[in-house]
Amino acid sequence: MSRDSRREAIIEEGGKVFRAYQTSNDNFDQAIADHLGMNRTDMRCVDLIDQAGGMTAGELARAAGLTTGAVTAVIDRLERAGMARRVADPADRRRVRVEVTPKLWELTGPLLGPFIGESQVILDDYSTEELERFAEFLRRVIDVQSEHIQRIREM
Repeated sequence: MSRDSRREAIIEEGGKVFRAYQTSNDNFDQAIADHLGMNRTDMRCVDLIDQAGGMTAGELARAAGLTTGAVTAVIDRLERAGMARRVADPADRRRVRVEVTPKLWELTGPLLGPFIGESQVILDDYSTEELERFAEFLRRVIDVQSEHIQRIREM
């Protein structure tokens, strides 16, 4: 097998594995949402809030690709579940930010902890440089995917 054909085969296999990973990730997220009695939109939104360290409803709407009305309903449900709360924005008290509460990790910690622990073993198999390259790959894929999300939404 020539170097070019080997590279093409690896890229093709990588595409298949990446798609399988996305499906596995979706199934994992669905299992957690089901266990917590949540819908996937609420689960995705609370994760976006957590990743950002808090955000406004408008920022959440943009990040999740939802209307502001839909986001208001999501935030209301997350507040009722005790996973998020509305707080005054310290930079502008006229604005309201949404942040996660400790209850989020109380509920999800037992579900995610074993997965995170077992994943550490996998990470230990790779050098720091390999992990840096992998993180760079993922950031670049996210950037390209974000551009295409916008392109598709504008169609």
